[in-house]
Amino acid sequence: MTIRDVNLIYSKAQAVLLSGDTASTNSFDTGSALASDIGLGADDVFLSVICNTTASGGSATVRAVLQDSADGVNFADVIGGAVFPVASVIAGAVLLQIPFPTRLRRFTQVAYRVANGTLTAGKFDAFVSIGVQRNINRPSGFTVA
Repeated sequence: MTIRDVNLIYSKAQAVLLSGDTASTNSFDTGSALASDIGLGADDVFLSVICNTTASGGSATVRAVLQDSADGVNFADVIGGAVFPVASVIAGAVLLQIPFPTRLRRFTQVAYRVANGTLTAGKFDAFVSIGVQRNINRPSGFTVA
C-alpha cells in the first residue's frame, strides 16, 4: 500500500497534448535549498508517473522527466524515464517510478516530454509517495467461494 500526501501531487489527470515539454500542474517547494533531501526519509520515498487516460497521437513519443530549480522558474532535467511510443502509453502504464533522488535544488516538477508529433489524447498522474504504487486491475463481477 502506498501513502500519498496531497501536497506531493505534481499532476492529477493532467492533459498533455502539445509537442515539447509540458510542466506538471504543480511544483514542489521544499522551502529552503538546505531542506531539499526529501529522499533521505526513514521510509522508502518514490516518484511515480503513471498514465491516467490512454494517450493517442500517431507516431508521437512520451517521456516523463523529473526537473529541479533553484528559483522555481528555470528548471533543468535531473532524471528521465524511457521514451515510450504512444501506442504503449495506455491507462495504468508506468512512465517513471524511481526512489526519489537526493541533493536536488529547492524546487522540483515533472515535465512530460512529447516528441515526433502531438498527442490527441492522454492524461497523467505524478506524485511522491511512501512505498511503490502497484495497482493491479482485476476483473470485476466474480465471487469467491
